[in-house]
Amino acid sequence: MIEEIDAMNSKGFSCDLNAMHVRFGSGSLAYIRSELDAMGGARVLILCTPPQRKLAERVADLIGKRGVGVFDRAVMHVPANVVRDACNMASGSNADCTIAIGGGSTIGLAKGIALHASMSILAVPTTYAGSEMTPIYGLTEGRLKRTGRDSRVLPRSVACEARQ
Repeated sequence: MIEEIDAMNSKGFSCDLNAMHVRFGSGSLAYIRSELDAMGGARVLILCTPPQRKLAERVADLIGKRGVGVFDRAVMHVPANVVRDACNMASGSNADCTIAIGGGSTIGLAKGIALHASMSILAVPTTYAGSEMTPIYGLTEGRLKRTGRDSRVLPRSVACEARQ
């Protein structure tokens, strides 16, 4: 089902694709709390790269006390040691889901966490990498990159915000 929304006088849309809910358009971040409600997200770890830290802090403000921290060490090729560090932070803060803000590197990090800790993902893509729409992941250990497909890594919700 596709539902049109008028987010801040700009047309957007909302739709369900398989087990994923997609919200697209200017003002999509305003719905982030309701997206977390639908996912059952009570304790949220926010993921980003250092350049996306400001947007991550804005999202942290939007979700309030649900936010348990910001992990801003996402990097290209999703190194396994970075996934382990993020999993440790998530576990130590009792996070039950992640919000991945960024492109393929950050969404890939969220997928790595989901693969190891079975946490739901709310993706806020800032590029057109497309990783937020697939169950495909890639993790790098040393010089070896391992890819795979697993339904656990498919984001439950995607909020495509036109203005950031």
